[in-house]
Amino acid sequence: MKIVMAAAECVPFVKTGGLADVMGALPKELVALGHEVTVILPKYSLIPEEYKSEFSLFGEIQVPFKGEQNTHTLFEYVLKGVRYVLVENDSYFARDQIYSQPDDGERFAFFTRAVLAAVETLEEGVDILHIHDWHTGMVPFLLKEDARYASLKENVKTILTIHNLQFQGWFPKSLLVEELGMDEAYFQDEAVSWHNNVNFLKTGIVYADKVTTVSPTYRNEILTEQYGEKLESLLRTREEDLIGILNGLDTEAYNPAADMEIAMVYDQTSVENKAVNKRAVQSRFGLPERGDVPLLTMVSRLSGQKGIDVLEQTLPGILETQDVQFVLLGSGESQYEQFFRVLEADFPGKVVAHIGFDESLAHLLYAGADIFLMPSHFEPCGLSQLVSMRYGTVPVANKTGGLKDTVVEYDSNLRSGNGFLSDFSKHESFAEAVNRALSLYQQPEHWKMIKQNGMQGDYSWLRSAKEYASLYEGIAGK
Repeated sequence: MKIVMAAAECVPFVKTGGLADVMGALPKELVALGHEVTVILPKYSLIPEEYKSEFSLFGEIQVPFKGEQNTHTLFEYVLKGVRYVLVENDSYFARDQIYSQPDDGERFAFFTRAVLAAVETLEEGVDILHIHDWHTGMVPFLLKEDARYASLKENVKTILTIHNLQFQGWFPKSLLVEELGMDEAYFQDEAVSWHNNVNFLKTGIVYADKVTTVSPTYRNEILTEQYGEKLESLLRTREEDLIGILNGLDTEAYNPAADMEIAMVYDQTSVENKAVNKRAVQSRFGLPERGDVPLLTMVSRLSGQKGIDVLEQTLPGILETQDVQFVLLGSGESQYEQFFRVLEADFPGKVVAHIGFDESLAHLLYAGADIFLMPSHFEPCGLSQLVSMRYGTVPVANKTGGLKDTVVEYDSNLRSGNGFLSDFSKHESFAEAVNRALSLYQQPEHWKMIKQNGMQGDYSWLRSAKEYASLYEGIAGK
């Protein structure tokens, strides 16, 4: 099949979160299954020069935007069989960050038009146009409602993947009329309007042929008021077309047996080498180099979603009563950054707060830690629990979204399970889940089994890619 994907970010070019990881991994797995995949991205100035220097000219497109037809250049880069097409527009994409710009609505409205213009240039045709998150949410609407795409829409089916329903892209209705050039009458239709604004993601949900989420549990959760972000009623009208497909893990990028970012490689047969990585973490941060003390870690964006408020309530007590070490890697909301800085000051020799992000350090922490903390209030899929289990680090997580789908509470009688779970919906505390993990850490036979169970899991994208391919074939009638 001929598949085009469009997204705002993609590994290895630019990354702020899990969306980029998906875009870096899923297309190459679809290619491995025999499909042709093109990924359309903005050509950001932030893309490392090592990639930009290898871009080749792909062609030019005419983009109808703000009442004009302007010419923009497309560049091409091929990696592992995937063709990446990058749209140049320095006035929108030559910025010091990808998001949080005052003109984000205008920038991604332009990208929406550019995606469709680029699709029109693909001589081999397109079966599936798979868009991701709010940044491309207006694509199905324009494809179906703008007469200039009449011939295109006859052959192209659209899929929207929701990576996080919390981010929807609300912008003034003038954007629809003045920038996108569509009739104001669409605001009389609930499909587009949202409190007198345009809601990019809502519009995509209405107009896409199918809508997917990044885990089966998150699919069910967003149909409820608690997780639906005020779109649950709309989502329930599309319940038959809403599918949950669990994200995979890039097993090449995250492979403890071949990871050059860690102190010593290891696999299931040499998991004792994991201890070398633990000492490397302790040495790097000046912690006592003890093999007997449990090393806890968290690699995360510091936001309310991630349950930092839960750690505010639980971590001080655990540190006071248990012989443990804790290392944080992350940044985000200032109040949470400050919490970890104070925690580090209050527990010298036990806590390290590394505010910021460092991909190499993240790999070392996954390899060196004993326990990985994920107290998320909601988690559409989650990547960290998959990485930690692949690296033999035991996750302690809250039972929500993709965490519920991938982390299984360890049963000491059956010796089954790969981690420990709290359940905030049932008032099962995170502290109790951490303490269960710490108790089993003192029982080497059980702890070894938990690590092995985690490392043996199938977290590859191949499983997910097959599900997407089946979905594509179903809606394209192939």
